[in-house]
Amino acid sequence: MSQPTAVHRPKSENPRALLALAALLTLAIFLIDILTPLTIAVAVLYVVVVLLVAATGSQQATLYSAIGCAVLTIFAFLFQRTVTEDAGPLARCVFSLLAVASTSLLAMRNLAKTAQLQEEMQIRATAEAALARSEAFLAEAQQLSQTGSIAMRVPDDTMTWSDEAYRIFGYDRTVTPAADLILARAHPEDLPLVVSVRDQMRRGAPLIDVRHRLRMPDGTIKHVHLVSRRRAAAPDYTEYVGALMDITTAVQTQQALQRTSTELAHVMRMTTLGELAASIAHEVTQPIAAIVTCGDSALRWLNRPQPDVGEATQSIDQMIRDARRSSDIIRQIRSMAQKRDPVYAETALDSLVRESIELMRRELQDHHVESVIDLTLPDAMICGDRVQLQQVLINLLMNAVQAMEGAGRPRRLWVNTALAESRQVQVTVRDAGKGIAPEDADRLFSAFFTTKAEGMGMGLSICRSIVEAHGGRIWADSPPEGGAAFHIMLPLHLADAADGECAALRHAAEAGSEHGQ
Repeated sequence: MSQPTAVHRPKSENPRALLALAALLTLAIFLIDILTPLTIAVAVLYVVVVLLVAATGSQQATLYSAIGCAVLTIFAFLFQRTVTEDAGPLARCVFSLLAVASTSLLAMRNLAKTAQLQEEMQIRATAEAALARSEAFLAEAQQLSQTGSIAMRVPDDTMTWSDEAYRIFGYDRTVTPAADLILARAHPEDLPLVVSVRDQMRRGAPLIDVRHRLRMPDGTIKHVHLVSRRRAAAPDYTEYVGALMDITTAVQTQQALQRTSTELAHVMRMTTLGELAASIAHEVTQPIAAIVTCGDSALRWLNRPQPDVGEATQSIDQMIRDARRSSDIIRQIRSMAQKRDPVYAETALDSLVRESIELMRRELQDHHVESVIDLTLPDAMICGDRVQLQQVLINLLMNAVQAMEGAGRPRRLWVNTALAESRQVQVTVRDAGKGIAPEDADRLFSAFFTTKAEGMGMGLSICRSIVEAHGGRIWADSPPEGGAAFHIMLPLHLADAADGECAALRHAAEAGSEHGQ
């Protein structure tokens, strides 16, 4: 980093020699003036003395030398007046004093101007050094934060880049910045987005905020975030100044965290399936047993002397329904057990809640829990991953069942769906357990926090991550009537709306999957 350069006033190489020479010259002029009968103004030579002293650069020494020369001139005149009464010495004295005074005045004025100029030069040099230091600090800060500066004028598209912006785009510093260079680096899939930024600037948008990808010559992908605002506008141009941030590391970290969260959610699903093993076995065995029973009945109806085809047909239809029910249960189990990336699609909310409750049916019976189900949104659609959302609901249902173990009051579970404000739907799972302790309310969804003796403390934390990834939120409270209530709020997907929400969620999931390959 450059250091400020001190600026010194230029002085003579050897001011002492000049002062000594001026003193000797002064003495010589004075002796010649008083000891020789010359009729010329010898004292005028004192101007040489003043100029010699002024050459040292000292205004104070110059003033003192001028006063001294004037005193010596007057003294010589007074000495000569005692010798002659001629008017010549007076005229020579006045002429010499005028010469010394004018020379001294000009020398002092020149020294003052020189000093002022040198002071301005020193201030300018100090400012330039401070500016250079500030620029060095800014360049280092941009490098550390991976943030470059960009200025652009439209419609002529003239641009200015900082050194860090050159590094982000991967261009040499000698290249002249241009919009075409940015388009050449833009990822093909994000090219329309980058072109739209220039169009927004030409329309005079006050603020530009966009994230897109760059594909470098070596094939690597960079993620950048551009924030720019309109700084000045004139009849013939509009200028934008912005910051270009390289957020590749942050995006990679977020994607790695998302993959880790997905894997952890899969582990929790497998754990939940283990806990529901008895219920799952019952739910699968029951329709299989019904199929066997209906098959035997159908055979009996057909083996009669007069086969009853109608009754046999009913038995076979029942067998088909039970087989489909077994197939659906196995499909749900396989979906929960399968390790895969999230699949975001339109999903019927009430159907999702009903399937989750069906998987928990045996668990509710074994724990003697009475369920009160109020699903009021048969046509409500949400956009999300069915397996992940089902995992959230089953986890809340399991927690509710476990919270009511040992409770003195009747074990009752309420599940309901309802519309909320601002195109939102809400699912509420409420139990009749002990409720939420006030000291645990703020930590309920924190990782590794649990109130269970053998719990891992990850269930609710994963639930929150899944719900927030779907653009919703989850919270809990203790109703006045007792127990604990967990609420899930999710965006409602309207039938006549564009598929923007699902597309955004799918894009985020695909980006994380693509980066993890």
